[in-house]
Amino acid sequence: MKPNLLTATTLLAALAILPATASEAQAHPAPYPHRHVYRPAPRVRYHAPVVRVRRPPVVIVEEPAPVTVVRRPPPTEQPARPEPQQLLGVGLRLSSASIEGSKAGLSADENPTMGGIGLQVRSRFDRHLGLELSIDSLGGSGEDFEQSTVPVMAALTYHLFPESRLQPYVLGGLGVHFTRLSYLEGKYAIDSADLAGQLGGGLELFLSRSLSLHADLRGQTIFNNLDSQERVREDCLAQVGNLQGFCDGIQRADAEDKMNLGLQLQAGATLYF
Repeated sequence: MKPNLLTATTLLAALAILPATASEAQAHPAPYPHRHVYRPAPRVRYHAPVVRVRRPPVVIVEEPAPVTVVRRPPPTEQPARPEPQQLLGVGLRLSSASIEGSKAGLSADENPTMGGIGLQVRSRFDRHLGLELSIDSLGGSGEDFEQSTVPVMAALTYHLFPESRLQPYVLGGLGVHFTRLSYLEGKYAIDSADLAGQLGGGLELFLSRSLSLHADLRGQTIFNNLDSQERVREDCLAQVGNLQGFCDGIQRADAEDKMNLGLQLQAGATLYF
């Protein structure tokens, strides 16, 4: 039993010494005694590869608001309007007049419908107010007479829309009608000068800066005989003894004041300077 106890004791001592010397190297014999120190092998840690992704920079682009293009048609050319310095114009016109009443009282058909041509001068004091001077030559005839009248008139005009191409206007004025009434192929004639008035309105259309057309209607009144003169040819005189008379009832002529009313229609063109 003793040998076994010794053996067991020896094994226990060897086991106790082995852990203490496990970390030290065995001594080598001479000639170079040294020790090896046991170092544990370093641990190698394996990591998953890191992949770096480079993202492009973010660029914010602001889109401009949509632009709507409106195409407008080119403006149409309007005829030029009269300029303020164009204050004077001269024009021609056609005229027709119809007046009721009588001149000498020798016929119920006196003052027939007459027509003719005239001349006018127009000016402007400002954009609205102007002046018209006119003279016309009118003529007509009846069954046994002929009549000619020359109205010389002055009127103020007022243009309602002076900046427009088409300008309505009103007017009013006074003047004198010079009339010759001839009977019996000129055997008897009477010349008279009568005071007259007019009131009316019309339209003036400007075709360019210098040229316009116009038309108007005017009411006429002849209310005072300023002067009259009778002309009797010798072949219209009859003399019996000491008595002298006129042919065909001419002695009934009467050129005193009479109120005559009528209308005058005119249309013409004016050239402005």
